[in-house]
Amino acid sequence: MPEEILNPKALEPVYQPWEEPNKHRIKGGEVKPGRRPSPLTIAQNIRAAVREWRENSYPGASDTTRELLDHWFFRDHIVKVKDGTEFPFRYHFCQREAIETFIYLKEVVKRERVAQLMGEFGGYDAETLALGVDPEKDLWPKYAFKMATGSGKTKVMSLAIVWSYFHALRESDSPMARDFVVIAPNITVFERLKEDFAPPGGGPNIFDVDPLVPVAWRGDWNLSTVLQDETGGGGTVGTLYLTNIHRLYDTSKRKKSGSNTYAWAGPSVSKTKALDTGEELRARITSHDRVLVLNDEAHHVWDPESAWNDAIDFINRAIREHGGDNSGICAQLDFSATPKDKRGNTFSTSFVTRSWEKRLTQAL
Repeated sequence: MPEEILNPKALEPVYQPWEEPNKHRIKGGEVKPGRRPSPLTIAQNIRAAVREWRENSYPGASDTTRELLDHWFFRDHIVKVKDGTEFPFRYHFCQREAIETFIYLKEVVKRERVAQLMGEFGGYDAETLALGVDPEKDLWPKYAFKMATGSGKTKVMSLAIVWSYFHALRESDSPMARDFVVIAPNITVFERLKEDFAPPGGGPNIFDVDPLVPVAWRGDWNLSTVLQDETGGGGTVGTLYLTNIHRLYDTSKRKKSGSNTYAWAGPSVSKTKALDTGEELRARITSHDRVLVLNDEAHHVWDPESAWNDAIDFINRAIREHGGDNSGICAQLDFSATPKDKRGNTFSTSFVTRSWEKRLTQAL
């Protein structure tokens, strides 16, 4: 059998992580000019709009947004790791583009419903796609971020949290939140997220290590992290709730069984522990007037029958019951390397397909 020949040049990067992609490698190792196009029309069109917005120096952005974008992406940063070593720091372009896209859609063009996104960025069949979205399932802003494993999803989460926090604090008409719910699908991901947001032993968290908060704004940064089984109160200004999805499920909708554990969407969890801590956690989260929800490894969260989806809907409804029309979930950010439903459809396609199926069933 002939010996395989490895071409080392095929493994060399074609651009630096912080650079916007301007070329890509195709099968066989050939490098072609230009960025690799997205197979999703809506993603490709949004990408082009955000690029134009960036190149024109962020028109329409608030003062808070401009200051943060300038601090994150146009200044030199030095960070210190645990052993005291210092090194230059830059956000990767995929992380930058993700937070820019969220800000552009939420603050600048105010496209806060799936139907709006489909209608503007859906391409030649945009109107048809927009009509296919069920209004009953399109009640708050939902944005999906397709990011490869290891590309820094937690970095983007932290950028979104800081932007939302200071936007709510500094902009008088802000629709954003100073309280956050970061949701993991299982205990393994929960423990990984805890290392960034609430390190064991009380060490510096991601907001202390990364250059997220401008030095002049540090005095206004007051965010406390509450883990799913803690009983203490939140911060006086903002709170980040870090939890496994099990703790947020509405107990009245749980499917009872003869066992003493629940085992959906992750490892088995004690009924008694899940019910006691979950009830208190949901009560504390829904006591706020507005929250930003961030789902990690959210592969199937947009499936209508998903218990995860039901749990988030519960949060929104419970908040709006006491807070009124301007309360609830200000945005839901879903992070996944594979944002697809159980049929293999991407989130946006799945949302429209399921909505059309429901309407057809009702019509028949």
